[in-house]
Amino acid sequence: MYLTMSMNRFWGIVYSLVDRSDVVLEVVDARFPSICRSSRLEEYVNSLDHCNLVIGINKTDLIPRDLLQQWLDWFDERGMVAAGFSATQRLGTSRIRQVLLRASKRKTAVVAVVGFPNTGKSSLINTLRGKSAAGVAPIPGKTRGEQKIRVSNSLYMFDSPGIIPAQLPEKHHILLGLTSITKLKDPIYAAMILYGQAEELNPGAVASYYGIDPSPSEFLKNLAIARNRYMKGGVPDERAAAIQFLTDHVRAKLPIYETPERALRLSR
Repeated sequence: MYLTMSMNRFWGIVYSLVDRSDVVLEVVDARFPSICRSSRLEEYVNSLDHCNLVIGINKTDLIPRDLLQQWLDWFDERGMVAAGFSATQRLGTSRIRQVLLRASKRKTAVVAVVGFPNTGKSSLINTLRGKSAAGVAPIPGKTRGEQKIRVSNSLYMFDSPGIIPAQLPEKHHILLGLTSITKLKDPIYAAMILYGQAEELNPGAVASYYGIDPSPSEFLKNLAIARNRYMKGGVPDERAAAIQFLTDHVRAKLPIYETPERALRLSR
């Protein structure tokens, strides 16, 4: 596998935080809710009597409003508590605070905020607290250990390191941006994997965004031409186009997202 992660060593820390909390907030990316879920984690939380599970759908500003409602309905139909918000845009954060307090079995709620890297766990804590408390960076694995943060008199939150299921497919590593683009051995390979998933989820949307022909075999060549990226001799620079495509995706510029009907993986 091209993309390898060592963050699974943090599972022990996460389990310890769960054991000391009365609510577990599993934060998922609104663009890819099913891929970001961990059935291993959810099963463990649901086996405990002392805490409740809440699914926090973050980055809702990156998807259509009706799509968020579809996901909320999907979770509700399965008896799961879910709430949508955008930590960076401060949308729905009062709602998620209320949901967490209601889910608590204590007067002072202790919440373990868990999930994949880059889903916005630290950003949410900082937004709820009103000032920087948890480290935030656009790289996987910024949070390395536990951090217990006082959000208010009635709410404490544990920030936690990102966890990644060991069996997560390589294509989902790429889709979720779990490895820095600068560390990719073959950006062209990664870009074509990403484009294949984009076509599976939202056919034609990426090519339309760039204003180019959607042919998979010509995608990077056409993108290089559209972005005026050439090598010596006037040859379209497909590697530069691949890096541009991957970068645009990591920066959330592209219309790539799951729907409940086209979910890539409904639990893991």
